[in-house]
Amino acid sequence: MSFRACWLLLFCFMAGWPSARAESTLPAPDIHAQIDAAPTRGLFYAVHRGTRTAYLFGTIHVGRPDFFPLERRATEALADSSTLAVELDATQAETMRAAMRRHALLPDGETLGARLSPALRTRLAAQLDALGMPQRSIRAYKPWMAALTLTLAGVQQSGFDGAYATDGYLIGLARGLHKPVVELESADEQLGLFDTLPRTDQTAFLDEALRSLENGKLADDTRALVSAWLAGDARALERLAAVSLDENPRSGPWMQQKLFVERNYRMAERIERLLADGQSPFVAVGALHLVGPNGLPALLAARGYRVVNLYPASRTTKETR
Repeated sequence: MSFRACWLLLFCFMAGWPSARAESTLPAPDIHAQIDAAPTRGLFYAVHRGTRTAYLFGTIHVGRPDFFPLERRATEALADSSTLAVELDATQAETMRAAMRRHALLPDGETLGARLSPALRTRLAAQLDALGMPQRSIRAYKPWMAALTLTLAGVQQSGFDGAYATDGYLIGLARGLHKPVVELESADEQLGLFDTLPRTDQTAFLDEALRSLENGKLADDTRALVSAWLAGDARALERLAAVSLDENPRSGPWMQQKLFVERNYRMAERIERLLADGQSPFVAVGALHLVGPNGLPALLAARGYRVVNLYPASRTTKETR
């Protein structure tokens, strides 16, 4: 699995985990002025059938403080909705830790280093030092979890932090509005997907994550995705995802099927159940779940819902620094 695949997960997986912070960082006296001045960011759809409406908001799982607040239409849509539905509520710390123990940690007595070649161990140690991470911090992780952890640390070093994930912001806002927060997936579902990878693929995943840190490509690729999200550029997001998968003949088909297609179909079914139960949910999921023929807007439209793009005119994507 190449690093581009690992990097892609920032939009389709890891909903603010492991550093989600569900709180609003907005200074209260300026809140209305900030909301009115905020540009559109991300992707935003309304889904209608009969008297019921759901909203789909495409998030980014890393961010910066200046990405907030969201603009007024999105903020008011959440306020008018009955429920916030997210991929995963990563603020449930004990649930996350339990899933980690089940899926991401090596058996007792085993260490990550023992599963790696001497050359890979040397490269891993060098990147941990460069990121300021103690080697003991990942010694009990399976290789795929080490790769994700290094990627998040590298993204943070580039100026984008999981603590400012859009999902975490919306969870904090929903709780401030006394809205229930429901999950479309579980921590076991998400982490379990990677736990099924063969050991050789897990090691290749880690190797490519290290290579991306070594050659400096992480920052460029991250900026491209973030810039497309800030501009609400669905075509650019879809194109970036396609390039990542096409460059990955070994793992690309697995990622496309397991991380996008199958998850999107499951989430569409769960959104339908929320509507059938009489709810009007505001659904916040990674932006890449909303693009392409297998994205949630297309899937729900195929099921007879009327889907309206609320951000139809994307701005030209500019590089974010």
